[in-house]
Amino acid sequence: MTTPDISRVAGATLLTLACVASVSAQTAPDMNYPARPVRIIVPLAAGGPVDLVARRVGDRLSKQLGQPVTVENRAGGNGIIGATGCKSAQPDGHTLCILLSDTVVINPAIYKKLPYAVTDFAPISEISRIDTAVVVTTALPVRTLQELVQYDRAHPGTLNWGHFGIGSSSHLFMAQVNDKLGSRIVDVPYQGGSLVLNAMLGNQVQVSSLSYSLVAQYIDSGKLRALAVLGDVASPRFPGVPLLKDQGLGTARNAWVGLFAPTGTSPAIIARLFNEIKTITSDTEFQKALGAQGLAVTGRSPEATAAVIKAEGKDWQEVAASAKVSLD
Repeated sequence: MTTPDISRVAGATLLTLACVASVSAQTAPDMNYPARPVRIIVPLAAGGPVDLVARRVGDRLSKQLGQPVTVENRAGGNGIIGATGCKSAQPDGHTLCILLSDTVVINPAIYKKLPYAVTDFAPISEISRIDTAVVVTTALPVRTLQELVQYDRAHPGTLNWGHFGIGSSSHLFMAQVNDKLGSRIVDVPYQGGSLVLNAMLGNQVQVSSLSYSLVAQYIDSGKLRALAVLGDVASPRFPGVPLLKDQGLGTARNAWVGLFAPTGTSPAIIARLFNEIKTITSDTEFQKALGAQGLAVTGRSPEATAAVIKAEGKDWQEVAASAKVSLD
């Protein structure tokens, strides 16, 4: 199978960066905005971490903007359905979208035909990162990633890795582990993290990469064990668990949640919205509420978010190419 050309992702993300580069210089808010209620499209089902961020941000924005802010869930197709709806909306700031990073950095790397481009979205802010770790069932006699690989080599075909579906970040990460570390752990797709967790507790799968909110109580009760934390910095929610990059795999990206507008939205509105998001993400109560669910608040600027998209899009393109993952 062929994968999309890396130039498509790199070029698209460069254009995204260019389209927001002038935002900081144009901070005067549009005095007529918002003129009516604002909606936030979430391309995932209600109840997950992305939906949680959208609803908490929506509640705060409603008070700060003086207009109702509603959340509209449009789940399906690895986020494609909701993202396409956001792309097609009028770029007037009254339709926004809260996207999981997979939508803008992984989908362009794996889909040969995608009904949107990265350049269809103007970044407002990366709001938070999802604390995620590689976890195993405690029935496995392993405590490090290297021990997991050694166990796999000694017991070929006995380890199953549960992930969230072909082309998801959890699937590509599993492929990256097998490729970089020489393991041959079998991948088993499920329709979401809760189903993966249930399969782990039932020992149908023994390994996965799961968020803190899903696994915390089972780590505390001794049913699961965390081997490595994804991301660039240690997580206080996984105390004492080493970073994946310190165990021979390089930097592994944890997923993030960001606020976007359709491209063509006024730079003044983008700047106004980012200023509102800064107020929200600086609030201690907001940080605590998200932290309790394993979400680390980041509050990146539009420019910084565009730079993240550029870097991570390139990384995931390389992972997808190496793992030969490509979807129509």
